[in-house]
Amino acid sequence: MKTIEQVLEKLDEIIIWAKENKNPAGYFACTYRATTAQVLKEIQQKKFEDNARMTLMDIAFAKRYLDAWDDYRKGKKITNSWFIAFEAAKNNNLLILQHIFLGMNAHINLDLGISAASIMPNRKINPLKNDFDHINSVIASVNQNVQDSLNKICYPVALIDQISNGKDNTVLDFAISKARKTSWTTAVISSNTPNFLKESVISIVDYAAAKVAAQILNPKMLSPALAKQLKNCESNNVVKNIEILEKIRNT
Repeated sequence: MKTIEQVLEKLDEIIIWAKENKNPAGYFACTYRATTAQVLKEIQQKKFEDNARMTLMDIAFAKRYLDAWDDYRKGKKITNSWFIAFEAAKNNNLLILQHIFLGMNAHINLDLGISAASIMPNRKINPLKNDFDHINSVIASVNQNVQDSLNKICYPVALIDQISNGKDNTVLDFAISKARKTSWTTAVISSNTPNFLKESVISIVDYAAAKVAAQILNPKMLSPALAKQLKNCESNNVVKNIEILEKIRNT
């Protein structure tokens, strides 16, 4: 892949496949597509310090997810955090938000820092910091659209959104922002690591991300009874849910 437009086409293919197979993997693919489309828009508007560099980073970032997806479907070995996220699509008891968070966890906590270091190796990572931080505001701009879509799928989410006047998004923003701060640390470490040790760094970060994934699958704050109640409030029509999330791209 040489352009972000090609990345978007690949994401569209995953979304189409997910709808054809009624697979929850489409939930994260939709939200990630919306973010990628917004990054492309920001690049076209020259919002980054180095827009050409950000294009390279966004493609490298997306490639880690797309390669993991392709390898998983071919039965090849992939990182633990992505394996957990993809396998979760077989679990009919998970909430839509859990599927989205599992994808975000693998892609942000693991892939983001590694892909940033890949375009800024040999201890040259620092000039990327401002553009790296700017991504936080890009994702925050997409979050409300994700929230609006989830409101249509699960009515308790809409109720919480009304009661909090949208402030519940702050939790999502904080979680993603915190993950991205962690990923910057990963980027710095990986950029300063000799090539022969980079795979070891990836394994260590992946191990940590897999631990987070386990917490997403079994959150302490969510009892099995409450999780079941919330699940009963969700639409169980995977295709319709994906189609609702797809509309994020049009905002």
